[in-house]
Amino acid sequence: MAYSSINNLGWTIMIMAFSPNMAIMNISIYIITTTPIFLMMMSTATKTLQNLSTTWTTSTTTTLSLALLMLSISGLPPFTGFMPKMLILNELITQKLTTLATLAIMTSLISLLFYLRITYLSMMLTSPTTTPSLTKWRVQNQKSQLMTMMTPTALFITHLIPAIPY
Repeated sequence: MAYSSINNLGWTIMIMAFSPNMAIMNISIYIITTTPIFLMMMSTATKTLQNLSTTWTTSTTTTLSLALLMLSISGLPPFTGFMPKMLILNELITQKLTTLATLAIMTSLISLLFYLRITYLSMMLTSPTTTPSLTKWRVQNQKSQLMTMMTPTALFITHLIPAIPY
């Protein structure tokens, strides 16, 4: 998650000189998307990829939500995180900075690789009905009201982006 923050901050700084409103939109969408991820990780006491691979057996909904939010942060096209990156790339190409736009796309692909790996480890290695690995002890899987409200918002905010002035 630290690498993702650095990567998204790079996208924000890269566009700040040309369109400050777009930079604010990018960082706002990133914060809206990462907040439920951290809330879910705190509620399931997830700290490592090994822990993340065992959450599928105890909380399928949380694991699915985490996977979708991580794919959104990576900038995969149908998700919310893709829209700010597309707008930033459009602005960079408009400003005749094609080399910088290409470099930004390449770093985004590296980030996508890491998030696809996390999604694969959390969802596709362990079936939801069996527990081949040891599950960690959990007090209670407490649902945060903020987490419950922010997850759909973070995943489906894309339709609001045309209304944001950039």
